[in-house]
Amino acid sequence: MSKKLNVVLEAAKLGADHALKYFDKDIKVEYKKDNTPVTIADKEAEQIIRKQILESFPNSKFVGEEGGGSIKQEDYFVIDPIDGTRHFTRGIPSWRVLIAYCENEDIKLGVSYSPFNLGTAWSEKGKGTYVDGKKSHVSSINTLANALMCHGNPKYLNPNQQQKLLNLILSCGSSRSFDTGYAQFLVANGKIDISVDGYGEIWDIAPYKLMVEEAGGKLTNLEGKEWTFEDKGCIATNGLLHDDVVKILNK
Repeated sequence: MSKKLNVVLEAAKLGADHALKYFDKDIKVEYKKDNTPVTIADKEAEQIIRKQILESFPNSKFVGEEGGGSIKQEDYFVIDPIDGTRHFTRGIPSWRVLIAYCENEDIKLGVSYSPFNLGTAWSEKGKGTYVDGKKSHVSSINTLANALMCHGNPKYLNPNQQQKLLNLILSCGSSRSFDTGYAQFLVANGKIDISVDGYGEIWDIAPYKLMVEEAGGKLTNLEGKEWTFEDKGCIATNGLLHDDVVKILNK
């Protein structure tokens, strides 16, 4: 485990510990232009994460869900201080801290930290994906009829894909509607086989793209093309089912 990964894991933990002070409490919830919630916990946790990283890497640059930043920089850390703020504000303990490190538009490191013992995952490029210290791998399910999939809110898909999503659900052995960040973690850990997310942005997806791929899976945009930092939403699978999922959502 590299120094950078150790620092990022500690920063994620400190951010989560701070956010926990506000969790399941009566705090003010504001709404951004896209109608997603934000709280003082999100803002303060992101600042704590930034500060912790800067103590070890003082020249660091950032792209944060709350603090902003340019994705055109040469290298930077991507921070989602509370992935799942809507759950956070309702007292549902499925939220996580997400951090990625990107260099020349390539994801080098990703962390998904859970303060609720729901599994903490990390990846470094070329070194695999680990969940709570144990190397993980995507599932080996190779037919949709046996697949367990998860989907996010259909309203974020285009109208054509909204209709096709039902076809995909009916084609799979079973489906659930977990938080999509948690679902991508589950794909990387081999617990589910497919996740379809119509909303996520760079801070929601970058850590998981590396984790899923380092665990042997595949993550693309909703059209099945290479996911880029500008894309919204993604398809994450164990790789074996990816083409089938893309075909159903886009045919």
